[in-house]
Amino acid sequence: MGRALLAQIEIEPRASLVAALTSPASAALGQPYGNTILSADIRAALDICDVLIDFSHPKAAIDAALMMYGTACKTLVTGTTGYSPAEEKALIAASESITLVKSGNFSIGICVLETLVEKAASLLNDGWDVDVFDAHHRNKKDAPSGTGLMLGAAVAAGNQDHEITYTSQRRGGIIGAHDVHFSSPMETLTLSHRAEDRAIFAKGALTAALWAVGKPKGLYNMKDVLGI
Repeated sequence: MGRALLAQIEIEPRASLVAALTSPASAALGQPYGNTILSADIRAALDICDVLIDFSHPKAAIDAALMMYGTACKTLVTGTTGYSPAEEKALIAASESITLVKSGNFSIGICVLETLVEKAASLLNDGWDVDVFDAHHRNKKDAPSGTGLMLGAAVAAGNQDHEITYTSQRRGGIIGAHDVHFSSPMETLTLSHRAEDRAIFAKGALTAALWAVGKPKGLYNMKDVLGI
């Protein structure tokens, strides 16, 4: 995702990369990255950037959000997933003091799919089973995926009476595949999305970052960014 973001920043005239962060244990630490150097110094980065875009892990995202209180940067765009309930609560609480755009998936297509799933759930009442399926590459740890949980939340927003079954698959180099099946004894409706290029997530995250600059403190998602 870092490389994909760098590629999008380099072709976006409204954005420039001023800092790039990696794990202190990374073998790439200190190596050139675009027009900067890979660093593990989050505070130094926050002192010179307008927006921090995060695709890391829950602890790092929460640490960055809390560290913003004493730095120049007060805007976080995060696509990190796999939070425990306590971690999720801690990150959301940070939005009282910063501008936080949080999404399990920054794809425009997934955002539209959420809207369609919510509408379908509101129209299909008793007698319909709901199954959410997600498939990702073999190295993705959380299951269901953040996107799968987003789609489940969209089902619940449309109709809280639906019981949802989640199924996840981790294999190969799959970028992202998501299906929501609404099934009755006589028919099945399937709403699907396939990610063909990881660049869609980077492009969406950069779109969110540009949108978030100057926005009031609070919690936002990709629907807010796209006005859906």
